[in-house]
Amino acid sequence: MRVLFTTWASGAHLVPMVPLARALIEAGHQVRVAVPSECAAAVARTGLVPVQIGALPMAVVRAPDAVRRPRGIWPTDWPVRPTALTPEQHGVLRACGDRQVRIAEAMAQGLVAFARCWQPELVVHDAGAYAGTVAAGALGVPAVGQLWGSAAVLRLDRQRLEGPPLPGYARLMRRYGADPAREPDLWLDPCPPSLALPSRARRLPVRFVPHDGTSPDETPSPYEARRAGRHPGRHEHPGHPGRPVAASNGRHGPGGGPRRSGPVRVCVAWDDASGPPDAVRAALWAAEARGVEVVRVGSAAEGRPPAGPLHRVLPGCRALLHQGGGAAVLAAAMAGVPQLVVAPRLEHQLNGARLARAGAGMYLPADALDATRPGARAAGARLALDLFTLLEQPSYAAAAHALRREALAMPGPDKAVRAVTRLTGPAV
Repeated sequence: MRVLFTTWASGAHLVPMVPLARALIEAGHQVRVAVPSECAAAVARTGLVPVQIGALPMAVVRAPDAVRRPRGIWPTDWPVRPTALTPEQHGVLRACGDRQVRIAEAMAQGLVAFARCWQPELVVHDAGAYAGTVAAGALGVPAVGQLWGSAAVLRLDRQRLEGPPLPGYARLMRRYGADPAREPDLWLDPCPPSLALPSRARRLPVRFVPHDGTSPDETPSPYEARRAGRHPGRHEHPGHPGRPVAASNGRHGPGGGPRRSGPVRVCVAWDDASGPPDAVRAALWAAEARGVEVVRVGSAAEGRPPAGPLHRVLPGCRALLHQGGGAAVLAAAMAGVPQLVVAPRLEHQLNGARLARAGAGMYLPADALDATRPGARAAGARLALDLFTLLEQPSYAAAAHALRREALAMPGPDKAVRAVTRLTGPAV
């Protein structure tokens, strides 16, 4: 069977699709991954076969300001209660949906042209790549949506989330002979059930499998080695040979509580190119002043050598401070690590709220941080106290370990292979 995967972005959009694609290949199926040209190298690094379908103009990809930093207080379960939203909030969601429709319009011609040539029997697309549903509709084959760790199945292609398709999306579907009411036949959902919001969509839970483009035979990170009892050096900072680490004094740790043997280690992971806001930096400095070892991933490394892929670092850490992206939430859930979320976007805020509800973390909207220098210091001090609370109160670690057990119990990609191939009929 030929299966066509598609996404409009690499990173957190591509990563959740890789395990299923590999499992399909291992089962004897043919797989291609159709992406904008700027994503082709990322696909190739996974070992999958990319198909370039043109470039996405930056003007199309860039999110409106209202989307990147939404204002006001949103209900923590807003995806399932759209009637509770204000007209201004619905305007933000409409801007999100219109942006994804523009991306789909930019992708559709190349994607549909390749699909008509290659004739896949199934299309798998990431949750925000509406062009995948367009291509499936144009060919009359099943479509599978891949979620990336959001607490909800967000139907931003619908007016007010539950209404008819957005006008631009309906026009795009008709242009390629597809029914505007067409929806994915199945959603693959890596979100642990206790974090997920209810949905009428047909969902299949699939365990999150982290992927960083490295070989399974690669030497484990120092943090993995330490957990396995192999130490990178008696007094070396992992990843930074020769740098001393904080040693346990057997008396008090961050916030005055008792310390475990060895350093208390927390991880900070940031996706924005500009790095963490000043308040987050201030919180990290306050933590380091109390003897906490801070491991930086992504743009949080701020010019330092990166500690390594997040899922390889987390097993040696006792907390994660991040923005609330789905991949980071799931990686920490799999590691059983409590999370402190400083959430800039709506989906990040939604994930943070669900973590807090499950008792496995704390969160606040990034909009609540004071951007002034004195305000950032004060906000940083409050964030540091939240971080110390995660480290010291056993309930957070217990809830995080419960979330880990739940995540590990979810079916793996091999089960998803059987489910998605059944969509194509008994001939498969």
